[in-house]
Amino acid sequence: MTHFARLLLFFCALFPASLFSQDAQNRSVQVSMDILENPFRFHFSWPWDWSEGGYAIYKKAPDDPDWGVAVDSLPWGATEWTDANVTEGEAYEYAFFKQKWSVLTWQIPVGPGQKLRFLIQNSNGSGLCCNFGFGWYEVKTGDSLVAKGDEFEFLEVHQFEAGPADTLVTVRMLPDLLTNITRWELRDQTTDTLVAESGPPGATLIGKPKFGVIYAGKNLPPTEYRGTLLLLTDARFADPLRPELNQLILDLKMDGWRVVEKTVAAGQTVPEVKNLILATHAEVPDLRAIYLFGHIPVPYSGNYYADGHKENHWGAWVADTYYADRDGIWTDTLVENTSAFLPWNHNVPGDGKFDQSGIPSPLEWMVGRVDLTNLPAFADADTLLFKKYLDKAHRFKTGQIQVARRGLVDDNLGIVLGAPAASGYRNFAPLFGHDSIFQGDYFETLRQETYLFSYGGGGGTHLSADGIGTTFDFAADSLNTVFTMLFGSQFGDWDNENNFLRAPLAQGLTLANAWAGNPAWFFHHMAMGFPVGYSALRTQNAHFGDYGPGPQLVHTTLLGDPSLRLHPVRPPRNFSADTLGQTIRLNWSPPTETDILGYYVYETDSSFQTFFRLHDEPVTDTFFVLPNPEAGEHFFVIKTLKLEKSGSGTYQNLSLGIPDSVRVEQVVAAKETPPVNIRVFPNPTDGSVFIEGSLKTHN
Repeated sequence: MTHFARLLLFFCALFPASLFSQDAQNRSVQVSMDILENPFRFHFSWPWDWSEGGYAIYKKAPDDPDWGVAVDSLPWGATEWTDANVTEGEAYEYAFFKQKWSVLTWQIPVGPGQKLRFLIQNSNGSGLCCNFGFGWYEVKTGDSLVAKGDEFEFLEVHQFEAGPADTLVTVRMLPDLLTNITRWELRDQTTDTLVAESGPPGATLIGKPKFGVIYAGKNLPPTEYRGTLLLLTDARFADPLRPELNQLILDLKMDGWRVVEKTVAAGQTVPEVKNLILATHAEVPDLRAIYLFGHIPVPYSGNYYADGHKENHWGAWVADTYYADRDGIWTDTLVENTSAFLPWNHNVPGDGKFDQSGIPSPLEWMVGRVDLTNLPAFADADTLLFKKYLDKAHRFKTGQIQVARRGLVDDNLGIVLGAPAASGYRNFAPLFGHDSIFQGDYFETLRQETYLFSYGGGGGTHLSADGIGTTFDFAADSLNTVFTMLFGSQFGDWDNENNFLRAPLAQGLTLANAWAGNPAWFFHHMAMGFPVGYSALRTQNAHFGDYGPGPQLVHTTLLGDPSLRLHPVRPPRNFSADTLGQTIRLNWSPPTETDILGYYVYETDSSFQTFFRLHDEPVTDTFFVLPNPEAGEHFFVIKTLKLEKSGSGTYQNLSLGIPDSVRVEQVVAAKETPPVNIRVFPNPTDGSVFIEGSLKTHN
């Protein structure tokens, strides 16, 4: 039995399932926000937390790279905070820390010249790097560095002598996610007397992070243009699914994306696909998202075991992050490891699998993958599975699928692997409000009830997660959740037959999934209208200054359409464009929506790649008239504009557009325009120009 398996069995025996989620909740400040008026301010609240310590509150602009200094602090037992220093229409990001991720420091009195032995051990054999974060340690006597390390596996020992004038030894450590399996001790070499220690085996280091983040605002403006999305289509499905793919492309354009589609032929390699992406970026500099549709070649990279299974899963993992990286350096010359049980995890120089376990540079592009091939557990062939996915994505984006805005957590891991279910609690509060998070059995609950987002975690295989279900359960059922997160051993490495992480997308309502726990995921931006691909990118790039000290591991993948947003708005109905005399008249019927602010009307071209809004303020009527149109074909798009409310505030949310066109056969000659007399002076100008004119009228 492995060390990880013993650890899992120990915790399962020690804690009943009902207590598992308590630690995950304790690792999360489940913060949500209400808007108060008279005076205007943001009111943040969260459930009462029994654990010791107060709160440090941070605030920054969304694009700032780090939190800076705390703006306020609260005592133990606090459950609310208000911020009046806010402006309507501006976004802010907040962090509420019960315990910040930080470098831990111990200072130990010693005698000058004392001979000492420093021992650091990890019960899982994973050291402090690089499987569950990029941690490290260092030891100094006075100002002299005497020991440092990170990838020490089970044990590392250093012997040293304090300087003749030194009276302090300083130990500094950045923990990884697993703060309960690493400890250190300092002993006198001569007597073997214990001088200091971090705690007994199994004790939790105080550095375990406890925090929540929220992207907040009031009446944030709508997003009309989202940039270019590259759709890479598996050539095997380009023709059989052409009607559905055309609908996908139209939906993307109607949501503000410029779309470039390219096909990937069978036999193309990972570098060839990357070159296709880079060539597209050269053609279209505002490339922001990549949608991998079908079995696009899968990159592999690294020399690590993100699920704790060093004994059989140590090596290269799936790495779609390679496609998201424009300029990082990825090598294939260093790693030589064939210890993994399955050959696709083997990694040796020159085999086409990269060396990097962590991303080599910040990623530039959102990437999402929909791959429903190699799922024989499902009765339908892969072409039909893809068709059903595209159909339900269209129905969701156009508001035809309605689900309850709430989150479900089914946690069967507890503290194991760093309390991974915190990714559920920490995200669901800003998405829906902390009173809209529920615990329940994943399959039993989602079979009968609808949840917009869900989380399930349990000890896993490639085909299952304990306490959740199996790939065959997904094939036999139809679950009512659109976005989900799953976590457990093995299946985070998803490029294999009947993989459990890919299975939810093939049945039921599910459109997006992530292996959330190592690393933790951050979806809170979606509460204010961002696509799921944006949250994936922010998670992949998370660093010490914003969402944590890592790990920026290469396997971090979004399975699903990266353009999906949390709050679809129903578009207008019965849209038509007709000529009426010397005008074009646009007519429509309102959708069955609440909080409608009006409509946006655009003129576009036949490719729907560029849009020109025809007015400044939202149109509140159900018609729009354009006088004196030019002859030719005219293309129009109309969208519903809604004030969206979430657990993080309010924002203006646009539906997908509805297109129509009309041909103007001829233009009626306009009446003769009366002459206008205009005088511009001085001439030549000294920098100031005055315009004076008069209009001659006819009675």
